[in-house]
Amino acid sequence: MSSTEIGSISLDDFLNQYLYYLRDRVNSLEAQKSELELKSAVFNDLSSKLEDLEDIAERLAQTGASSVFRSKTVTSSDETILTATASGSAAVGSHTIFVTQLARAHSVVSNRYNQDDTTISDANSGTKTFSITVNGETYNISVTINAGDSNETVLSRIATEINDATDGEVVASCVLDTPTTCKLSITSGSTGTAGKMTFTDTDGLLATLGVTNSSEATDTVGGYVYADLGNNELDAKLTVDGINVISSSNVVENVIQGVTLTLLAEQEDGDSAATITTSIDVEGIRSEIEDFLEAYNDVFEYLVSKTSVDGTTYERGILSGDYPYITLRTSLRQTMNTFISSSSTYSALSQIGISSSRSGTFSISDSDALEEAITEHPEALEELFAGTDGIATTLVSLLDGYTSPGGTISSSKKAVNSKIDLIEDSIDRQEEYIRVRENALREQFSALQEALYALQMSQAIANSYSSLLGI
Repeated sequence: MSSTEIGSISLDDFLNQYLYYLRDRVNSLEAQKSELELKSAVFNDLSSKLEDLEDIAERLAQTGASSVFRSKTVTSSDETILTATASGSAAVGSHTIFVTQLARAHSVVSNRYNQDDTTISDANSGTKTFSITVNGETYNISVTINAGDSNETVLSRIATEINDATDGEVVASCVLDTPTTCKLSITSGSTGTAGKMTFTDTDGLLATLGVTNSSEATDTVGGYVYADLGNNELDAKLTVDGINVISSSNVVENVIQGVTLTLLAEQEDGDSAATITTSIDVEGIRSEIEDFLEAYNDVFEYLVSKTSVDGTTYERGILSGDYPYITLRTSLRQTMNTFISSSSTYSALSQIGISSSRSGTFSISDSDALEEAITEHPEALEELFAGTDGIATTLVSLLDGYTSPGGTISSSKKAVNSKIDLIEDSIDRQEEYIRVRENALREQFSALQEALYALQMSQAIANSYSSLLGI
């Protein structure tokens, strides 16, 4: 007889059948865990979709100059001369602009030196100090010049010390202006008169180099490249609708309310003035509304699929028994269909060409009505979405209760994860019980087999004696 059989019973077959019975509980727990993990994944997906919708709703809920519905676009008749952008506070209209001078940074250079000669170090060895004041801040610079250092080495070291001390407020470099010569260039990090540099030449090094010369630099003699000589030589000069304007920067803000100009090139006498035209950003506003409807539809359809029960198959969505999410689906649809009391012109989306389908999604059904609202009644459109009971305002409040830390989704995920942890503990305990039970059964069967074997041996011995005795 096989060591794993008793009579016609196989030990392995018996154990497998018994263990299969014990594992029914484990399989049931695994199925529950899988469903909860799927539910957790659904919460993650829903949270992401709700956050996307909330982000767009928050943009639509902005008021005043930040309102999406007051967005402006600006065009320039000559983008080689200037470009422009506008905020919501900009007025619709056109302006003529003529750029006479671009803003420049104060810039000086040293005398020209042969790169390999030691002219500078021969006369200025030792530690030299000076300071540079720019934008109200004074930077102290110390430079060590060793005897025998080449001119290029000295100028490069000075440039490095300036750059290290000023952290970008002043930019210095050793420029190799010919294959054999070099100059020190020092330039303010800011354009305009406001960014003008002032030098304090403590040890006379800068004067020796020609950096502080009061005259314009030449190819060989140091001096200024661009400097303030008392007539706003470093500032941008332009006329806006015939009015002279001076700016320390080539980015000119709020000379025209809500408009930022970026000056790119100077114009000559006889050139035509550039024209900028500010208008309502119809396409941009429509795009924001389309993004909003798309995000809303994505959320709503997802909730329908997860909270509904199929009328034919009776298959239940994974959130069909979760009241908070059934309520959310209903609240979203009610918010989109509600009548707004805070808006005097528009009280419903249908009045601006947005309609709902029987399934609960929304789309633009009348582009002309929407464009009219955007161009003719932007303030009323803003009230419809961003008023005290506006659609976007209400949605932000509703969605925040679900997406915020400690909100509904966070609590739901925490509850699900706690259940998963408990099930995993139960599975571990059941697996351990099965392992222990299997080992115990194998030991019992082993003992039974030994007893049976001993009985069989006794029977065999008895049969042998019987044969010998002739019994």
